[in-house]
Amino acid sequence: MFYVDLHRDQAPALLEPRGTRGDPLAFRHGARSPFGIRWYGITSLLGHLRNFVARAIATESVDTRDWMRASSPDELLRAAASVLRSPPAREGESLVPPTRLRNVTVSTPRPSAHDRAATATNLVEALGRPVWIDFVADTGDDRDVSSAVGAMLAASYDVQASAASPNERLVLPRGDILLFGGDIAYPVATAEEIYRRLVQPWNEQLRAVDMAAAVGPTDDTGGLTQKRVILGVPGNHDWYDGLDGFGRLFRRRVDKPFRADEPDRARRLGVKLRSKQRRQVGLVARELHLDEVSAFYKLVIGLLRVVRAFFKGVSVTRRRRLALRGYVPVQEASYFALPLAPGLDMFGGDRQLGRLDFRQRAFFTEWREAHPERAVMFVSADPATVYGMRNDAGARMLSACRLSLERDRIFYLSGDFHHYERRSIRKSMHIVAGGGGAFLHGTRICAYPDSAGPPAAAYPSRAASRRLALQAPIKLALGRAGWLVHVTFALVATVELAASKHGPVALAVTCAAMSIFASITLFLAAHQGYHKRRIVPIAAAFGLVLGWIPAGLRLSVEQWPSMAGDAAVTLTSSFASALLFGAYFTLLALLGLEHQQAFTMLGHPGYKHFVRLRVHASGYVEGWVIGKDDPLASEPAHLIDAFSWSPNDEH
Repeated sequence: MFYVDLHRDQAPALLEPRGTRGDPLAFRHGARSPFGIRWYGITSLLGHLRNFVARAIATESVDTRDWMRASSPDELLRAAASVLRSPPAREGESLVPPTRLRNVTVSTPRPSAHDRAATATNLVEALGRPVWIDFVADTGDDRDVSSAVGAMLAASYDVQASAASPNERLVLPRGDILLFGGDIAYPVATAEEIYRRLVQPWNEQLRAVDMAAAVGPTDDTGGLTQKRVILGVPGNHDWYDGLDGFGRLFRRRVDKPFRADEPDRARRLGVKLRSKQRRQVGLVARELHLDEVSAFYKLVIGLLRVVRAFFKGVSVTRRRRLALRGYVPVQEASYFALPLAPGLDMFGGDRQLGRLDFRQRAFFTEWREAHPERAVMFVSADPATVYGMRNDAGARMLSACRLSLERDRIFYLSGDFHHYERRSIRKSMHIVAGGGGAFLHGTRICAYPDSAGPPAAAYPSRAASRRLALQAPIKLALGRAGWLVHVTFALVATVELAASKHGPVALAVTCAAMSIFASITLFLAAHQGYHKRRIVPIAAAFGLVLGWIPAGLRLSVEQWPSMAGDAAVTLTSSFASALLFGAYFTLLALLGLEHQQAFTMLGHPGYKHFVRLRVHASGYVEGWVIGKDDPLASEPAHLIDAFSWSPNDEH
């Protein structure tokens, strides 16, 4: 049997399991602007400043979501069904495509689309077939990598149906619902960054797939007649912009849609560059850190425009709306509930910058109390558990909704951590899939806690994560992640050298103060760490060395002239301190005390993936994780993991 879905866009690509094949020795970075964020550069600094502003607003209880009035689950169901509803069957088309479930082929009569939508209590019933969902999170960083992820997601795949049936094939079509798990663009998800880093590159790929498929006429939005639904929950980077960019992409529109296939700027200007030439120019620009220069220039120009508009009493023009080709937003708020199947609801939560607010708690609790027998597909920008340990942000969201992975039947989908990890917790399944385009967070390097044990699946492997983490110190010292660390320690060296001219006592006091400063900075920088008490002595030891490096170097070159010696000490100290700074976080990763910062320094472009789900009428969920080690390589995507989960005991 060969299953073909009505929503097939083009000839499906053959999807083979990744298996145990080796990891690439080299990975390619994008070479077209905007480049991947350097998290120790000026672009990242802008994001952190926006974070402080957003948190200050939240602390003052100024809720920027006052415009939101979440649709009821039934209203959202009707909106989604109206988008996805298939046209009435032509004469002779009385059956939906056969659906394989536990090696049984079932064909069911197709009632009219209008009748199904009018009486349905869940989306599967409204469509008269299984619902396909594509889940992706942490998107919109390096433009070329983002484009590669968009190409993977836009494709359909031909995969072996099951290990027990090697001759049975299954086509995985593009999802009816495109579900975003937060952090739509980096470093701040403004409308402009979302457009440049996500919408524009993805629309190019969606347009290419539509043209290759040639499956129907286009409408006035530039997409195909067959539409799909887009849903999303915001992450912290979306909140740095107060959800302005998020709302422009995900909020339901009431006016006439606009064309989503606007040509890019180069095409509008008539600029024609060969792809190879453009990549060569881009690589040179990135290696020379011209992307940081450009980001700083745009930051200054943007600030001047805002100041000018303020004094003139006019508003700053922003991109009005955002749209992905062929996808229609249906939600009215940053959180939602959607009945998927008779025994399964989808909850999408927004923790803002801390936790669920009272409106969401009331919204989810009211629906849950009315339908306590249903399982929940819980979509969050934060996992409830990761690396085998509790993650407070996600765990608090579940608790606020009166849900528990141990007690209830929950299918938990999240991002935020940029790797893949699947774990079964009693009757629940917990998935972290943050490989939508942002830099890589490797999986846990050391052994997992005995209380949790290793996950059922993880990507990349522990060995690959260890190899990458060991590269972090030298990559940071070479400036691959930006120069802020070097500049900071150069300033520390300058202060100590100035103190040395006032005698040894002044130098010792200054070095001690800098050691304390460095120790506190190192400890606070490990904000995502676990076992904080174990981090304290390590941070103190590294901070002590960092505080005395400039003084030690100056004493070793006392015979040099003062000016030349000070310059040499400052330069050498900045690079040596950056190397030691990177070694500190690599050690924490190897010990299992902090898992993110070492990979943040790498800004690694590899191991991208997304999750494709099929939800059956019983609520039974089948899932396939599709990804590539090097997204910019010419090789095809591979099957990273396959799983199934049932909200009841029937399967």
